[in-house]
Amino acid sequence: MNGDIREMDFDKVPAELKNRRQWVVWKVITRRDSSTKVPFQAASGAPAKSNDPATWGTFAEAAARFAEGGFAGIGFVFGAEDEFCGVDLDGCRDPASGELAAWAREVVTRLNSYSEVSPSQTGVKVFLRGRSPWSAGKKIPVTTEEAVCDREPAIEVYHESRYFAVTGQRLGAVSPRVESRQQELDWLAKTYTPAETPASRTDWRSDEAVCERARKYLARMPVSISGSGGHNAAFNVACRLVIDFALTEAQALGLMSEWNLGCQPPWSEKELRHKVGDAAKQPGDRGRLRNAKEEKWQQIELRDYRLPRRDGPLANVRRTTLEAATFARIEQIESHSDSLLSLSLPDLDAAIGGGVEPGEMVIVAARPNHGKSAVGLQMVHHLTSLGHPAIIVSEEMSALALGKRALQFASEVPKEHWRCSVPRLRQDALDHFSSRAPCYVVESCKSVYRAADEIRAAVKDHEARLAVVDYAQLLLGRGQGRYEQITETSTVLRQVATETQVVLVALCQMSRAIEGRKSFIPLLSDLKDSGQLEQDADVILFLCWPHRLDPQRDASEFQFYIAKNRNREINTSAFVCVFEPSRQRLITRPTSLSDAVHYGPAGGEPWDVHAHTYPGAL
Repeated sequence: MNGDIREMDFDKVPAELKNRRQWVVWKVITRRDSSTKVPFQAASGAPAKSNDPATWGTFAEAAARFAEGGFAGIGFVFGAEDEFCGVDLDGCRDPASGELAAWAREVVTRLNSYSEVSPSQTGVKVFLRGRSPWSAGKKIPVTTEEAVCDREPAIEVYHESRYFAVTGQRLGAVSPRVESRQQELDWLAKTYTPAETPASRTDWRSDEAVCERARKYLARMPVSISGSGGHNAAFNVACRLVIDFALTEAQALGLMSEWNLGCQPPWSEKELRHKVGDAAKQPGDRGRLRNAKEEKWQQIELRDYRLPRRDGPLANVRRTTLEAATFARIEQIESHSDSLLSLSLPDLDAAIGGGVEPGEMVIVAARPNHGKSAVGLQMVHHLTSLGHPAIIVSEEMSALALGKRALQFASEVPKEHWRCSVPRLRQDALDHFSSRAPCYVVESCKSVYRAADEIRAAVKDHEARLAVVDYAQLLLGRGQGRYEQITETSTVLRQVATETQVVLVALCQMSRAIEGRKSFIPLLSDLKDSGQLEQDADVILFLCWPHRLDPQRDASEFQFYIAKNRNREINTSAFVCVFEPSRQRLITRPTSLSDAVHYGPAGGEPWDVHAHTYPGAL
């Protein structure tokens, strides 16, 4: 079926259905690895919902909308307030010959109500009056029969929150009207429902009994509708099963798969597993519904589970004119409130035009053990010494490890003498922090959304001006693969910097590509995992500690490369400074830089660090 009006015969649709205001149009939507028939409103063409009568229309509206083109067919919605019911017999019709399997022929004959060929041409849909003998969304496989097409034989019955695509291709051997057939529906359930075992009938607390109660509970829960809080609806169902019914993840997944049949569009198995896994991680008491009788469900107070917030708050949109913005900038200059924030090293500040502005995202990238954390901590020490609170989002090092490095920076006592110099260490630490604004350390955020919330809180509660993320690729966002996840991480960090006007320093790993070159010449493409990092950053700094590449090099030499400076000029594309590993600090090189060269791996060619461009510079 491709929506060809010649395949429809709407004249044969019973008047009992045509007279109801329960019609939609539909089209096939593919979502990742599954396709489904998604309903739309007949009058407007906007998305419709199977559980919202306000989105349904008349038969005439649906037929007219379909005739205009753009939709694959029309559909009838079964509502909670009407008496109509639909029986879907799948995998029972040979689309070439039109012959029905014997089991399906028996069901259609027994029900003897308006029946038509399904859009796939491989099944039959029966419309009648009655109530489903099974819980909503339950698909009963007909395992005793062979398939007559490429679909497995199965039966589904619905009386609410579901729509059937209508073709008008009526089967002529049965009643052309919508008949009352509750006794026949009961026969259908008796014939095709597997017999209960004695244990399942008598043991109220058995897993099978609990699962059946959970199935009945799910029948009362709304399905997931794309664009209408579908993620939270699915997560809430998963939590009801895992938390309130205390089911195992496997049991919950099985029931969710049944419930998923009514979702628009259905979730993939991978997505359902993810929802169940998230539910299993939620804190709180388990089993509030596990042994509760159906009549007691309404009396039990339950949480409304929602997914952890993955995005920031709604944007606080600001509006102005270009003229007003220009004069506001002049006022900043006049009042000296446009001063840039220093990043601690005079050579670095000079290279990037004087420092950084609030709201900028600065990337500090290097290979492992090339001093990223030392540079980030020195920026913290410097900004807090100027009275600006800071926050470190540390995914790589513990707070104690950061404390050790801070102590190296603050005290001249060598590490090998610490044990016998505790009073001196205490005094040095006291002297160091007494003259600085606080720096707050947050560990193990894991997701970029949680990290962004922590940064927002530090800005709101403590007026933080600097946020250091160590390191960015350890914070993951949504996405199917690592590239998409890190792209999301970069986007969220960019948003939080702009939103809070904090200087956000994101420490990043470089790829191994640079190790295969003759000399250490960084390129923007060396940023690991995602090109979004390059796009979102205002400033990109590459670091190199030549001693790590060749132990024969001077351990005190440290190199900076400025690859991007979006808002100011790059005055110097690279420079050399002095690194004191024992103190975890960098200082301006005391000697002239006129003879400074780039040291790559042993045997590499020198490179003039005073050149204003290099292969990786913009």
